[in-house]
Amino acid sequence: MTPAIRACVRASALLSLALFGLVHPSAAQERVLTPEKAAGFDGVVTQCVSFVRYDFANGMCDKVIPAVEKLAETNGLKHLHLGRTEWGFGTDEYLELPADAGFKRPVWLTFYIRATDKPVSAFLWMSLYEPSASGGRRVLWEDSGIGAGQVKRITNGLSTGLAGKLEPVFQALGEGRSD
Repeated sequence: MTPAIRACVRASALLSLALFGLVHPSAAQERVLTPEKAAGFDGVVTQCVSFVRYDFANGMCDKVIPAVEKLAETNGLKHLHLGRTEWGFGTDEYLELPADAGFKRPVWLTFYIRATDKPVSAFLWMSLYEPSASGGRRVLWEDSGIGAGQVKRITNGLSTGLAGKLEPVFQALGEGRSD
């Protein structure tokens, strides 16, 4: 295939994709947590689920958790960080809340980490949810961030950016908290 034909095929594919998006719009992701929707929680339990074994990617969890701790404290919420677990390496289980954790009704904030090392890139997805008695989850809020380039820029940029996205979430949780 000649370069001109290859360029024409790419342009046709992009145009088709754009038109498909107009015909079939995707649903918007809910990124606003209201105090009414966040009512009744007394604390936040965090954990990181990693799908990779790259130190730079897993280090993002260590960078964002202090911001979460500060947001919880500022908004009058208890916080417990359970740590990090790996998925895709034979475990694929969420971390367990200790029986003596002292929560009446916690909300869970899980960070899911994916990354590549060539090229260096990382994706961090955050999900705030309430576990149900049936084993399911009622998702209250979700958001994510992606970065590529230099390791330091990715880890600092994503952890700082995601902490900023969490500020209104924790404010709503604080306004709706149960005492």
